[in-house]
Amino acid sequence: MSRAEARHLPEATVRSAIAWQLQLASPDQGPHLQARIDHWRAKHPDHELAWQRLCHLRQELGDMTSRLPDRELGLQLLERADTDLQRRRALKLLGLVLAVGAPAGWLTQRQVNGPDLHTAAGEQQQQTLPGDVQVQLNTRSGLDITRVGQPLQLNLREGEVMIDSLGSAPSFQLQLRCAWGRCDAAQARFSVREHEGYSQVSVAQGALLLHAAGQGYQARAGETLRLSQSGIAAASLALDPLAWSQGMLVADNLSLGRFIAELGRYRSGVLGCDPSIANLRLSGVFQLAEPDTLLADLPRILPVRLVSRTRWWLRVVPA
Repeated sequence: MSRAEARHLPEATVRSAIAWQLQLASPDQGPHLQARIDHWRAKHPDHELAWQRLCHLRQELGDMTSRLPDRELGLQLLERADTDLQRRRALKLLGLVLAVGAPAGWLTQRQVNGPDLHTAAGEQQQQTLPGDVQVQLNTRSGLDITRVGQPLQLNLREGEVMIDSLGSAPSFQLQLRCAWGRCDAAQARFSVREHEGYSQVSVAQGALLLHAAGQGYQARAGETLRLSQSGIAAASLALDPLAWSQGMLVADNLSLGRFIAELGRYRSGVLGCDPSIANLRLSGVFQLAEPDTLLADLPRILPVRLVSRTRWWLRVVPA
């Protein structure tokens, strides 16, 4: 038995693996779910280890989820890892016992380094980098520090980050690479978020020099732009792109479908919205610390109701 096979895994890692398996078995899969799962598994050896142990457990149970209607009853076996009475036993089983009892050779690890800074669902993280640069990562995000010096070079792997170099020396230089371009800054405060097909850059203070698809643009405070394979263009917004750094979601005539998608970034499990109500509109200021509380309040302001089969599977449907 190798050390990897016997290693205890963090509870948060095991719970993330459970959440990914539940999403994979759900009828509400997104178009890029498998790619997201593969990316998560590759981010850290513990992720792959948790995934393999969970797959092994399902095989030991006879893969019940593949033989039950809608798989929901079988999925409840996995959900027990997050109930108060079963948590310690189930997580210990997944984190330790299976490794001891598993046959040699069943474990496969991906030796891929994770990002230097990273956050899980619902987590935010603040760090001070060289040059007195303040960095705040939003939920489900990863950031690499690729060079320390002049310029300080960062790489946003996924998610969203707020960079504040206003307190840095006037001669300080910073470069942030994202999926679709690069941001060059001196003394500035700005946010970058990765979307499907483009990177969104919002400038709160100062100025940035943006680069994308061979184009350059001097972005100033108050501007939000999209970087894509087509170049640089202004972005239209129904969400305040900077409010998340204060723990808020500020919406202006935002569609319910988009609202649900945003909340889904801050919680584990499957969160869906019936297409027939996706175009209902919301405006207001919402606190992100308790996304489930926001969901519970939706029926008070819109003609909707919540359908929950397990804690990990929730759908907003017409009232």
